[in-house]
Amino acid sequence: MRFLVTALVLVIGFAPAAVHAEAFDWPGYGTVSVGVPTGWSLRTKSPDKVQFYFIAEPQAGRVVSAQFSLIILPPERPLRVEQVKGRLEDSTRQFLDRSVEKVFDPKPLTLSRGSGWVVELTDASLLGKPAEPGNYKITRSALALLDDQVMLIATILFDDPSLPEVGSAMSLLSSLRFERGTTDGQASSTSGGPYIFTVPQSRVVVKVSDSSLRLDEASSAERNYFKLARSDPQLILSGWLEPASSYKGLKEFWQAESRSPAYAGALAPTRVEMLQNGPWEVIAFDVAVPGGGTSVHVRAERVQAGTWIDLHLSTTSARSPAESRAELLATLGQVQVVDK
Repeated sequence: MRFLVTALVLVIGFAPAAVHAEAFDWPGYGTVSVGVPTGWSLRTKSPDKVQFYFIAEPQAGRVVSAQFSLIILPPERPLRVEQVKGRLEDSTRQFLDRSVEKVFDPKPLTLSRGSGWVVELTDASLLGKPAEPGNYKITRSALALLDDQVMLIATILFDDPSLPEVGSAMSLLSSLRFERGTTDGQASSTSGGPYIFTVPQSRVVVKVSDSSLRLDEASSAERNYFKLARSDPQLILSGWLEPASSYKGLKEFWQAESRSPAYAGALAPTRVEMLQNGPWEVIAFDVAVPGGGTSVHVRAERVQAGTWIDLHLSTTSARSPAESRAELLATLGQVQVVDK
């Protein structure tokens, strides 16, 4: 168990504040805790397998709104430290022309672990006008890489940077902590035999018979998650076990997944297909790889014995996307789900 402390502090507008701690479970990953300033309220969105999202605002009046997303990066598309500033610039470029600043001038963040940047932009069309509820003049956008798997996106909206509430929002941001959960999952594999995974609360067992795949030890920290991989040719298979009630159908599942920031802009999925592969409902899609190439993905969903089984298969190689997709579907065919 280890702490990933997201202590992001902008060098301007920071002020200490009395706080009370709140903690939230992120199923499959761990616990998100934060110090909420006195007089502030915090609203969370139901966490999913790739994102934990919440909004914090002062109860006395919405002079500041702070929005935070912790995002699990796809293992096949890690974000490197040197790419963080460029990713932040990409996400704010569309606002530069309408801003007072006109240029991208980020400031480094002070983090306990990891690194990130923050940029402040003022909407030129609102400058000098009376404040409007929910239509803020200034946006402070931050992007941070907490480790090789977790990215933080933070947006703080306000009209007046001298307000103490802006400092309180930065204090809240600096207190954010993510603690990985201890594993409840049970995994095993015998020499030449299948990889087997289950969790105590589930009534099913997942068996993967492809002997070329090896367990990624990083996944052992997750309670309901496993990850298998091979390097040549590359293939990654990861999976989650969730209560059946959490699955709302393939269409709603894909709508939520495709809105993830991990698939934004140039990384938007292409060649998307909805398929039925035996007992699995499948979304197959491709993603362009920066610098050239294609990453091919299959998301496979199934409900059995009160358990939702969610699998993600992916590969990036020089082979044609059609050939790679066929291989992923063939690998999916080697996955069995049996009742305990």
